[in-house]
Amino acid sequence: MSLDDLISAAWAEHGDAAAAVSARLEGGVELVADADGAGRFMHIVNHVIGDHLGERTKAARLCEAAVKRAGADAGPGAYVHLAVARVLAGDDAGAEAAIARLGDDEAQRIRVGALVAQGHANAGTWDDASQIYTEQLAAAAALPTGHAAERSLAVVSNNIANEALECAQRTPAITTLMEQAAETARMYWLRVGTWVNDERADYLLALVRTAAGKPDEALMHAGRALATIANADGEEPVDEAFLHLARAAALRDLGRTEDHASALAAADALRATMDAGLHAWFDGQRAKSV
Repeated sequence: MSLDDLISAAWAEHGDAAAAVSARLEGGVELVADADGAGRFMHIVNHVIGDHLGERTKAARLCEAAVKRAGADAGPGAYVHLAVARVLAGDDAGAEAAIARLGDDEAQRIRVGALVAQGHANAGTWDDASQIYTEQLAAAAALPTGHAAERSLAVVSNNIANEALECAQRTPAITTLMEQAAETARMYWLRVGTWVNDERADYLLALVRTAAGKPDEALMHAGRALATIANADGEEPVDEAFLHLARAAALRDLGRTEDHASALAAADALRATMDAGLHAWFDGQRAKSV
């Protein structure tokens, strides 16, 4: 198996088989041969082994092994992920040593902080997540538009908002962070992404606003996302189906019974066009919109 195959399979399968993916990653570190491979390998290691399984020390050990494999070719991307792994494993001295390798590159340091904040969100340590995330947003706002952390901030903000959305005991503070992260995700996707990222960011905002008790705003975001797809002359029937479900949830909370039924019907019609493998996902989300 090549490193590309290992990483692709890990991203595809980790949600349902994190332990098995972890074992394959541990055995696959020897496939790392350069800086690019090290960075991509360390990213999935931190996500699966660190975020999903909570094995932070193991994640740090594998990241260290990947950096050694890359040798002198290890660049900023590798040291960003190494710093993140060490911070979350409680190795402050090791983290500082990795961060020092980034020099004065503020954008790369922001990437470290953002990924650390995401790690805290995954672990449910929300006070730390909020504080660190807010600090990174302030630092990023001081940099010129187009800096190297923008895509990372888009992805991390998306992930933090989703993590908060799934939080079973969401406090008002977590709700505030959830909304801030979803708003920030769209702001950065508008800079670095495509119209697909734009409409998906609005989808997330629709879910977030409904969860925050703001169905009117949720309806606006879902409608804007559908308009983005239409105006792009694109075809995203799966996204459209889920956007109609998001509309349905907002309409339910607004007490608009007939419109709620119409939104569900529109979603169901699109379900019929989906690959059968997506039906369970759709049905689970639909149950939240009834």
